[in-house]
Amino acid sequence: MITLLRGLKIPELISPELTGDWEYKLRQIEQGQLKRQDFMNKIAEMTKHMVDQAKSHRGETISGDFAVLKTPCPKCGGILHETYKKFQCQQCDFALWKILAGRQFEVDEMETLISQREVGPLLGFRSKMGRLFTASIKLTDTFEMKFEFGNGDDSEAEPIDFSNHQSLGTCPQCNHHVYEHSTSYVCEKAVGPNPTCNFKVGKVILNRVIEQEQIMKLLAHKKTDLLTNFISKKGRPFSAYLVVNVDNKIGFEFEERKPSKVRTKKASKN
Repeated sequence: MITLLRGLKIPELISPELTGDWEYKLRQIEQGQLKRQDFMNKIAEMTKHMVDQAKSHRGETISGDFAVLKTPCPKCGGILHETYKKFQCQQCDFALWKILAGRQFEVDEMETLISQREVGPLLGFRSKMGRLFTASIKLTDTFEMKFEFGNGDDSEAEPIDFSNHQSLGTCPQCNHHVYEHSTSYVCEKAVGPNPTCNFKVGKVILNRVIEQEQIMKLLAHKKTDLLTNFISKKGRPFSAYLVVNVDNKIGFEFEERKPSKVRTKKASKN
């Protein structure tokens, strides 16, 4: 039953916070801390409430605490309003869906996407096969949202101007500067039309966001702090250090496990 629930497509009216709470309760059921029937009773109550709400409203008229964006419409300069389904211009047909690949955009994320034409990388997207993935979103010239995974060949790209960017440290491969760029932290010589270096670290590794502070430590000391909440390919969380290996590649280093105490039984007296 738990597996079935996790495979369901969540309706648009359910917030990310609520789905997170569901995941927490499902783990409690797995660990025997919550009764399955109690959880299902709550789901039934919420479903009835949602159905009653849907029957009493139509179209874009569902009430709620919706925002007015500070960023103007990129198409006509009009005012953008949030509805329960979209971020919609009030003067033209420009609109962006609030939910993409099972992930709902926050207002500040949408502000960034519209004003800067890119946002991310963002966690929590879900493929048609139900697998979670991370991506940045770009707003195209035709005002459509497009996934950006940062896996393209930078050798054909235009030269990148890093003059207004903060250097995060020295590249371990060629001693040039490392900067934040798109979905990665890259050596300045690893991008542009004639790259001479290939040093690059993703902003997200195994579903964990890697903060600038940790990249700076990695470049300065060849090792980050112990980082939690990496997710393995089998879906299991783990902790590890990111380290610069002897070949100047990035790898994992795991915390040494303390030997478990072995209990010895006392010999019985005859």
